[in-house]
Amino acid sequence: MKIKLRNGKSASEEEIHSLERVLGCQLSESFKEFLLAFDGAKPETNIFRINESNESGVNGFIPIKEIQKERKRIENIASSEYPVAWAEGGNYVLVDEGRKGTVWFWDHEIPDAPTELAPNFGAFLNLLEPFDIATIQLKPGQVKKVWIDPEFLKRLKS
Repeated sequence: MKIKLRNGKSASEEEIHSLERVLGCQLSESFKEFLLAFDGAKPETNIFRINESNESGVNGFIPIKEIQKERKRIENIASSEYPVAWAEGGNYVLVDEGRKGTVWFWDHEIPDAPTELAPNFGAFLNLLEPFDIATIQLKPGQVKKVWIDPEFLKRLKS
């Protein structure tokens, strides 16, 4: 794993078995190993590639006790899928046990077309790269227009 995690705890075997009963399937081994060491962990600022023209980051890993609640928020989720991480912009990272534990990116703007990210959860963790905003170099004229929420702007001015 290339990124640092903080505030994770160890999920219990009973919590894992309870989630498996609720989902009706066994959790993949790589995700179980993660839960036993880092349940609910917060990663350092990171980035991962979704496809050639799109990237995202993981804001946090969903604690085992919240997976079923978060699962209910996802449109058209298959019975073998469950969310494992909150991604930027209101999106999720999912595991699909019906497809041998593959990891998918679920975009709330195109909910019927998740994108495969990795063959398993361990491989997904290896996709996460540390990200430092200071490394972004904009060229003069590259940004054409910016929108700022008027309420946020008021708070900045006060």
